Amino acid sequence: MKVGEVFFPDDQDFRQFKNECTIDQGWTICYDKSSCRVATKKNSSSLFDVLRVQSEFNGISSELLYDVIHDGQFRSQWDTAMLEGYEICSVSPNSDIGYYSIKSPTPFKNRDFVTQRCWLDFGQNSEKYILNHSVNHLREQPRKNCVRGISYLTGYLIVPSGPSSCMFYYMTQSDPGGSLPAWLVNKVSKVLVPKLIKKLAKACTKYDKWKAKNQPSYKPWLYPEQMTLGRYNPTEIGSFDVNETLIASANSGEATVGENTVEIDNYVKDD
Repeated sequence: MKVGEVFFPDDQDFRQFKNECTIDQGWTICYDKSSCRVATKKNSSSLFDVLRVQSEFNGISSELLYDVIHDGQFRSQWDTAMLEGYEICSVSPNSDIGYYSIKSPTPFKNRDFVTQRCWLDFGQNSEKYILNHSVNHLREQPRKNCVRGISYLTGYLIVPSGPSSCMFYYMTQSDPGGSLPAWLVNKVSKVLVPKLIKKLAKACTKYDKWKAKNQPSYKPWLYPEQMTLGRYNPTEIGSFDVNETLIASANSGEATVGENTVEIDNYVKDD
């Protein structure tokens, strides 16, 4: 995937993503506890390492986890870091372009992303993918109150391991923009990510009850005919200059923030 280009991954792209998620060669394990394993790898595109998560979900089927990750309405119920999230337009029956902004721990500035998302579900008892990368949709220009981040490639892979269990893989090759201090990456890997995985697992246990009261049959990620988004217009996709994007967000004054001044342990709050 090339940042800025509307792109449709093929079988080789999905296979390559799976290999990165499942093969340990080249990765450095930085957290391995309670069925959650976090690893990092040097990144040729950014100063920030590629981050990978491998987690075993027991009592949660691959279909349920796939629904929870896809369901933007439900995400606002459990993702306390999310500020705003919505789809801008559809690209194909299994691809859209959307906007997502997240809260950052004080005093860091909030981040936002505009990405094209593609998904592929091989059916019951088979693996499922969701991949995204940054594009420049002209209707979503950078905002004054957020630092625009870049997703070179971010994705999820869900592999069933039983009728009600699955392996969950998350990998992101991205740059959050700004001038974040080096210590923050270590904190994210060892503190934030394990908490987020626990929060996601807990959200899965609440989804069926919530969905029964909120458009229970509406799942456009499974039933493309339900997708009501307007189709994307190629003229609304602007050029994407990585250096220009990063330079524009570099003067955020964040590099000097001390580790002891940020309550990052409390950033992801338990329900």
